[in-house]
Amino acid sequence: MNNKKIIFLLIGILYFNLSSAQDMTDALRYSFLNPGGSARLQAIGGAGVSLGGDPSMVNTNPAAIGMFKSSDLSFTGNLKIANMKGDYLGQTASENRLHFAIPQIELIIAGQNRNRNSKWKNFSFGIGLNRLADFNKTIFYKGNNGNSSFSDQYLNLVNGGIDGSIFTDADNDVNYLADNYHQGVIQAYDSYLIDPPLDNNGVWTSLPGGVLAQGKSLHQTNIITTDGGINEFSLAFAANYNNKLFIGGGLFIPSINFDRKKTFKETPKGGDSLLNSYSVENSLHTDGVGVTGKVGAIYLINSQWRVGASVHTPTYYNMHDSYTTTITTSSKDMGVNTSTTADYTNGYPDEYDYSLSTPWRFMGGLSYLFKGTGDAISGGFLTLDYEYVNYGASKFHFNGDNSTAADKEYANQLNKNIKESYKGGSNIRLGGELKFNLLSVRAGFSYMGSPYEESDLIGSQLKYSLGLGIRKNNFYADLTYTLTDKGEHYDQPYTLNPDYFPGGNSPKPALVYGNLSNIYLTIGFRL
Repeated sequence: MNNKKIIFLLIGILYFNLSSAQDMTDALRYSFLNPGGSARLQAIGGAGVSLGGDPSMVNTNPAAIGMFKSSDLSFTGNLKIANMKGDYLGQTASENRLHFAIPQIELIIAGQNRNRNSKWKNFSFGIGLNRLADFNKTIFYKGNNGNSSFSDQYLNLVNGGIDGSIFTDADNDVNYLADNYHQGVIQAYDSYLIDPPLDNNGVWTSLPGGVLAQGKSLHQTNIITTDGGINEFSLAFAANYNNKLFIGGGLFIPSINFDRKKTFKETPKGGDSLLNSYSVENSLHTDGVGVTGKVGAIYLINSQWRVGASVHTPTYYNMHDSYTTTITTSSKDMGVNTSTTADYTNGYPDEYDYSLSTPWRFMGGLSYLFKGTGDAISGGFLTLDYEYVNYGASKFHFNGDNSTAADKEYANQLNKNIKESYKGGSNIRLGGELKFNLLSVRAGFSYMGSPYEESDLIGSQLKYSLGLGIRKNNFYADLTYTLTDKGEHYDQPYTLNPDYFPGGNSPKPALVYGNLSNIYLTIGFRL
């Protein structure tokens, strides 16, 4: 992808971010999934397509629960520590975040076939809740900018960014922009951040623009806080044929709960100016419910080798967004003024309904089981998974009652951008276990390939894991630590269209990177 394509892609993302809440990153967020599950599954890198024997593997391959000959109940707790850093305009900032969750509850009900002459030996039913994605983290970056301001986005629109003409009738024109869902423009006007021209031959101005015109710079900070996750309710069934072939399938209902708050603030550096500071806060809440199907099989080649495969259909989500934009401006002559979108919607946030479909997922796995070499080691295994996901196949559908022709036109363009910007990704998971009588020692590794078509964007992730487990009669407990290298990605705080704002320069995007540490504890009972 050449630089010109990147520029116009960023402009397109900016334009729609000012007018609504959906963008390409939403599609990626809900399809770039790390496998959840028990501490044991986490310890072996999430590899469970061909192994079986763990309740939470039902979400990877439903056939896995066909290996259970007795019922099982398990719970998992998780402590997450997110350490994120941001490099922006020559400065580095960091932010740490702790979060506790219960990512897995699973009940397996297993029953023997009373017909001993049948080759169908036993049947299992699974019901549970498993976390597929965790969005809890905070990103913070800061820097000094002497070339442009976040508020220049609003000047883009009022100085010709809509139809090529300058908006000169302040009240009517800005209200027109607000009615067409260009978030922030009327709030910038009401809080005195931007000012209309004094006559029809002039252009709109802003308080930060006055600071830059004096040769000063603006200290910019951006805090992005996200919360929530994707939790999946599972109903699965599996069967054991002659202790060789295990097949399973199920209906899975994922639910999305996502909150994001972006707070961008600018403060003049050096000397006196009319502007003290201002902040723009964009808040988004998304909830959605979807449905997907999963089928799989595991085949035991012999006592040592087994293979497995599973297919996950696209997930079809019904989504609901609610979002607000609040601008607070502090100036020497007008004091402190605040304006929010809720002022124009009877105190309620803007809302929008739409749907999203995520890609197919294809998985294959191979496991090798071995017996112990003496009294110390009683056995163990090595297991390897491969997964393919075409991230460019995600699609938005704006067909609700409140959708307009412009919404549907944008959906087509957005889906085209998704297809061109994202690619198929290969994910590899590898893990193993050594059993020492009551104690088991585990280790794992996983690699999630980059979803980006552009090679300059580094989106791959690496995860390393270590774990311990004990088994005593009908009780078991597992403890795991994982470290995830989040790789690198770029966050563009704002983008200016040079066609309508030739004096402004888009800042270089912030480089965001960091790692996640997780501690998992699973308690389980054989019933």
